[in-house]
Amino acid sequence: MIYLYWYLGVGVAVLAVVYGAHRLTKEKESEFLRDLLDAVNPDRKKLSYRILNNVVAPVLTAILVVAVWPVAVYMKAKEMLQKKDGTEIEKEREFAVERQHLQERLTVQEVERREVVTDPLKAVPELPFGHLNAAWQEFLNGHVDGGELWSFSARWQTTWGRKELRSGYVVVRDGAPCAHFLTVWKNILDDTDGEAKQAH
Repeated sequence: MIYLYWYLGVGVAVLAVVYGAHRLTKEKESEFLRDLLDAVNPDRKKLSYRILNNVVAPVLTAILVVAVWPVAVYMKAKEMLQKKDGTEIEKEREFAVERQHLQERLTVQEVERREVVTDPLKAVPELPFGHLNAAWQEFLNGHVDGGELWSFSARWQTTWGRKELRSGYVVVRDGAPCAHFLTVWKNILDDTDGEAKQAH
């Protein structure tokens, strides 16, 4: 029985170290991203959702770490060795709109007329961007003031070599593209192939 106590005691110590390291290295969720996620999924604001994600999930994770701490130690050691050897997994490049991607300067009204969703079955609200109208309004409230609104279209290659087409609208200030709102995100099968499949 004494071995079980020792095992669980070491597990608690490992949990404290892992939690502390996570808190020090965790990147804070941006306010715009949080607002966008809240607009797309209103359940995020509900108390039950917050309890499940901020209380239940961390408690279950803590119990799991204490129970199988040797696995956590092994994974952390492997990660540290990879960093030391220079074989760390390369981070995905972050997409950003560039000046050459700009297409047409538009007003908010022109964009909204262009993007009204008309669904004969009335499953989608007849609003600009349909179900994403709340996210569009958040985008407008947070970024458009004092800038120009442009449409853009960009061919983008990810770190892993996957080719994508990304289109939408971007705020331009002093000639520099800033925050953008994506409306199209497609994988491109081939540069010479006109067909593209919708990304999941």
